[in-house]
Amino acid sequence: MPTTRSPLVVLGGLVAVAFLPLVIMWAVISDVGTFAYFAGFAIYFLVAHVALPGWVYIDATGRGSDAATAWTGLCFFLPVLGFVAYYFLGQPDAPYEMGAEPRAP
Repeated sequence: MPTTRSPLVVLGGLVAVAFLPLVIMWAVISDVGTFAYFAGFAIYFLVAHVALPGWVYIDATGRGSDAATAWTGLCFFLPVLGFVAYYFLGQPDAPYEMGAEPRAP
């Protein structure tokens, strides 16, 4: 019987797969400047493409937005612009509710 894996485990595995070639390249080159570049890219990726879209999704569903997935996708593909657009244009006026489920279409 198939089981559902935790989304955080799946996300961690995808991030590990994405950064594995970077770690291998750094190990081969073994230069401190190159490591700083890879570490900076990893931090940028985690903040801009994981944390910001994650916050937008959690906030949008908590406020009962019908377009939570669309705002999350925009924030993933255009991180800073999507986040600013959601914050000023897409954030519903409803107060945030803990554990809220998205509305049915």
